[in-house]
Parts: sequence; C-alpha cells; structure tokens
Amino acid sequence: MRKPSQSGSVTPTAREASLLMGATMALSMIGIFIGIFFLFINIDIAVRIAAAVLVGVVGIISFVRHSVYFRSDQVRMGWRQDHPEFQLEVGYANLALGIWALLAAALNWGTLACGLVLAIYATYLLCAFFLHLFEARTWEDLHIPAHRPRVLRSVVSTGFFVIILAGFAFIAFARAGIVPLVTL
Repeated sequence: MRKPSQSGSVTPTAREASLLMGATMALSMIGIFIGIFFLFINIDIAVRIAAAVLVGVVGIISFVRHSVYFRSDQVRMGWRQDHPEFQLEVGYANLALGIWALLAAALNWGTLACGLVLAIYATYLLCAFFLHLFEARTWEDLHIPAHRPRVLRSVVSTGFFVIILAGFAFIAFARAGIVPLVTL
C-alpha cells in the first residue's frame, strides 16, 4: 500500500512487507512446533516438514517480500536505495533455496537431501546474522531510537532461526548416518 506524499507522488509504506514478515514469523513458529512434535513420532517426516516449511515456504515468502515488495521492505527496514539489485538478489537466493527444499520434501528425496537444504539455509542465514550483528553495532542510522527494536528483533530472531535450522540439519545428518558417533 502506498500513501500520497505532500508533493503528490506516491510514497511506499511498510504495510505489505510487514504483513509478509509477520507471515514468515508465524509460519516459522508453526513449522518449528510441528517439526519438533514429529521428532517424537517419525524423524524422517519431521525433517521433511522442517525443510518444506522452514526453508521452502519461508524462502518463497522471503522472495516475495525482498523482490516483489522491495520498496515496502525498504521502508520496513529503514533503508532507502535507488538501485534495489542487492535486495532482488537476496530474494532470488531465498526463492532458489525455497523451491529446492519444497521439491526435496514433496518428492521424498530423502532425509539427507532435506538435511542439506536445511544446512545450506542455516549457513546462508548465519551470514545474514553476522551482517545484522555488525550493523547493530556500527551503522549510525540504526542507532536512531525508532530502529533499535527492529535491529534487536532481527539479530535475536535470525540467530534463533539459524540454531533451529542447524539443529534439524544435524538430526537429518545423524539419521542419514553421516555424523560420526551419532545414529538416530
């Protein structure tokens, strides 16, 4: 949604990106809960669910937020860019990972394939976590009081998500028999 500015031009708002980010967070929590629930019933299904929801669905929603609604996402994050190519590229990376995760889970390519997409997404987001952490410490614009809660939420939520993704990847690798001394 856009609002008219004083000059009559249309200014983007954070509405769409905020709704998509909320959907990402809600679906992530649902995916984590269901994945953990199924760990006690069937580890292979738990890993497939984690890959499908936490990488597949989250990756595709992140693509839409970063690439389709990039102007709204810029407002949500407090960014202003004349050239959004970086944001589009981040969206495409999320889309690529999301598609392959959905395929691996839906076509039952095995626990190892699902574990790989979980590990790759965890690594990708670990890099994003370090970027968010660095920005929280050094980027002057983020020290504006209105931006502090968003930065803190981003660091904490990204770190938590990386741990969850890596945990499911480790479980998948243990289940596939490639983790030394651990078998599930």
